[in-house]
Amino acid sequence: MIVVQGHIKFADGDIERMQDAMKAQLEATNAEDGCLLYAFSRDVLDPSIIRISERWRDGAALAAHGASPHMKTFNKAMGGATILDISVKSWDGDNEKTLIGK
Repeated sequence: MIVVQGHIKFADGDIERMQDAMKAQLEATNAEDGCLLYAFSRDVLDPSIIRISERWRDGAALAAHGASPHMKTFNKAMGGATILDISVKSWDGDNEKTLIGK
């Protein structure tokens, strides 16, 4: 399993302008083969930040996601936003351990 975590800090008002693009990205990506989780969440302490959480079956599934038409559409929409900071990192998550819950 591949785990991806990241954040995007937008200029004022850009998160609101990105809502439709983010919703479309979430719906399309969660339907992809090999996508175990794809989620955006707004940071409680800084509402200009979107947190990104992803889990993929394997590297091939993540690579296919990166080449998908909806990823290209989302990246185009992101190009219209002012991004103040961005960081997205991945790592091998094969040693998953449940800490709380299922």
